[in-house]
Amino acid sequence: MRKFVVVMAAALLSAGALADPVYVVRGEFNGWGGGGDLVLNDMGGGLWSATATGLTPGQATEYKCTTPDWSFNAPGSNGKVVANASGEITFHFYPATSWADGWNPGGWARVGYMDPGQFGWEIMGSFNGWSAPILSLSDLGGGLYAGDIALNAGSYEFKFRKAGDWGISIGDDFGNSAANASLNVANNGDLIRFELDLPGGRWRTYVVPEPAAGVLLALGLVLRRR
Repeated sequence: MRKFVVVMAAALLSAGALADPVYVVRGEFNGWGGGGDLVLNDMGGGLWSATATGLTPGQATEYKCTTPDWSFNAPGSNGKVVANASGEITFHFYPATSWADGWNPGGWARVGYMDPGQFGWEIMGSFNGWSAPILSLSDLGGGLYAGDIALNAGSYEFKFRKAGDWGISIGDDFGNSAANASLNVANNGDLIRFELDLPGGRWRTYVVPEPAAGVLLALGLVLRRR
């Protein structure tokens, strides 16, 4: 009998260890779980997603994606987004704890959302003492935004900001109250691209190759083939 009990206990522990994880969204929109958790669904490929409904269009809310016991959550600082014209917010959670794809945040889980389509984005930063936007990003569709600007060599801090409004911004961990993102520019006049991927919960910056360099590279490949 004792052996049977031990075997059953071991089986239950094993089943618990193999149980599917549970992730939820908590925020101001549901009383941080006090009004009921929004349970995220496993969409495959590392993506978990869920849609909050019945909100007021344009209603802003802070949020986190987490486990029921708060043992794992992201972003590190609260994210913030507004409901779309239908009063909905679709959250995307990528709970992998590290990334090496050149996007940020790279060392922690990512949280994104479907673009509510109610405002644009701009870059604010230490480039000019945070006095005015240095760049307005172009809407590429699908929640993707990008823009290029030539900068002088140096180290800078910046944030992605809702156009004309500090009420919503994105910093280093994609949170609204996150620390400033950072950027190092090697040479005067380097053309820097800023990219923001809302559904992917990620951002990046990089130097745009000069057209002439691209032509020379292509020519070199042709000559090498000959």
